[in-house]
Amino acid sequence: MNIKLKAKKFAIKAHKGQIRKSDPDKAKIVHPIDVANILDSYGFDDNVIAAGYLHDVVEDTKYTSKDILSNFGEDINSLVMGASEPDKSLSWEERKKHTIEETKTLDLRHKAIICADKISNLEDLRIISEIKGQYDFSAFNRGYDKQKWYYTNVYNSLIMNEDENLPMFKRLKELIEHIFENNKHDEYEKNIIFN
Repeated sequence: MNIKLKAKKFAIKAHKGQIRKSDPDKAKIVHPIDVANILDSYGFDDNVIAAGYLHDVVEDTKYTSKDILSNFGEDINSLVMGASEPDKSLSWEERKKHTIEETKTLDLRHKAIICADKISNLEDLRIISEIKGQYDFSAFNRGYDKQKWYYTNVYNSLIMNEDENLPMFKRLKELIEHIFENNKHDEYEKNIIFN
């Protein structure tokens, strides 16, 4: 069995019974599969794609870094842990500040998993908003202003020492601008022009 398939099967088992916080009608595993598909579409290597499947396992399931290490080796474990928050007991703000700072120092392979995760989250948010007719941040630990702060700063950390014109980074930037900058413009279109 190749490493990508092994990781996908492991993630399906690990996330069994979990649902998406932002979309209770969707199984949690849909997100890691989406992240892996995004990484695959940008031509990343098999270990990075495997880590995409596994990126939420340590944060959101009973499995630990030791489980990832023993099943998938040091490289994939490092990639997964680079995209994981180390201490869930910290406040939301402390955890996000840690992610923002740590992301600055990572290499492109590690950054790619974080970027794909954020792309998947924001694309889900955009789809849900199109169905509901508005952006709803109530499923998240913090609202619009804090989410905007977090995603903007993560993006800035991702492009630090990297080519910001990489298609993956451009895709994330466009999503952030669409959701957090053009939000009022979208509401104007919906409420005034199309009403």
